[in-house]
Amino acid sequence: MEYYDALGVGKTADAGALKKAYRKAAMKYHPDKNPGNKQAENRFKLINEAYAILSDPEKRSLYDQYGKDGLKGRNPHHSNPHDVFNDFFSNFGGFDDFFSQGNHQRRQPKGTDIKIQVEVNLKDLVFGGFSDLIIPIKHFCKPCSGTGSDGPLQTCEPCRGTGQQSFMRGFMNITTTCSQCHGRGKKIINVCKSCSGSGVKKEQKEVSVEIPAGVRPGQTIRVPHGGNRDAGNQPGDLFVELHCRDRDFGLQGCDLVKNINVNCFDACVGSNDNIETLDGLKTISIPKGIQHGNKIKLKGLGFPKGINSAHRGDLLLHVNIKIPTDLSDEQTRKIRDI
Repeated sequence: MEYYDALGVGKTADAGALKKAYRKAAMKYHPDKNPGNKQAENRFKLINEAYAILSDPEKRSLYDQYGKDGLKGRNPHHSNPHDVFNDFFSNFGGFDDFFSQGNHQRRQPKGTDIKIQVEVNLKDLVFGGFSDLIIPIKHFCKPCSGTGSDGPLQTCEPCRGTGQQSFMRGFMNITTTCSQCHGRGKKIINVCKSCSGSGVKKEQKEVSVEIPAGVRPGQTIRVPHGGNRDAGNQPGDLFVELHCRDRDFGLQGCDLVKNINVNCFDACVGSNDNIETLDGLKTISIPKGIQHGNKIKLKGLGFPKGINSAHRGDLLLHVNIKIPTDLSDEQTRKIRDI
């Protein structure tokens, strides 16, 4: 049956065999060990769902007799597979502690992420490019190892190191964050001179962000390890939200749009004109009798249809017929004689 197959056990497996099989399967398919793997994520959900049912004698009995139909109305699908996982591994001191037992190392704490907005030109979005930035970042203070203290921290006496204080108000026992240590449970006696007690230092960092061709305005580029290093040796990430303002071009889907002015006489008789595009200067043919508001399409000169895609939309030229306002009397007579 599906749940037994998910754990790799038979229907006669006892509680000990279930635990052993679940522990092995959950560690193998955990999202932290399979980042970005959707198949592993779905497998992890099924494994946790299976263990939640088979570890419950009543639900297991119904499942053995009637399959999933016997569990209807009994919430066989756990709302969050991580709850099952965390409850199970809490007996081992948590997932991080259990995992470190096999690998002899704990995962390094990660610094905070940085999110910024950057304005780039349209050409970089269409063809790709680089944006050189100066980012203010924070890293933990090395002299005090991020504690903010010149010397060892001392246990906060008011909360006795718990970070919380309790007091009675009438018949109610109220617990609040300790006002002395602000929840840390420790107090700084001598402030670190290097960071003035903050535990972090600020600096300016130069970053060159690669912009793939086809990234659209408003989308975000993630730069791994480009963020703050304020929580240890593992820096956070940098998230760059791209924006673009271009006076000459608009964007409609994958088509670029540009307004062009056409002299009314050229519109009457037709002509050729040079137009500046993102791909350079292009000569276009203006057909005879073109009307105000008509569009001239230049195929394949628009926006990429995907990240690093060789296929592009079109460039649509919106025609704006310009009528002269300063004709001489002689020019006016000639036009009327046409």
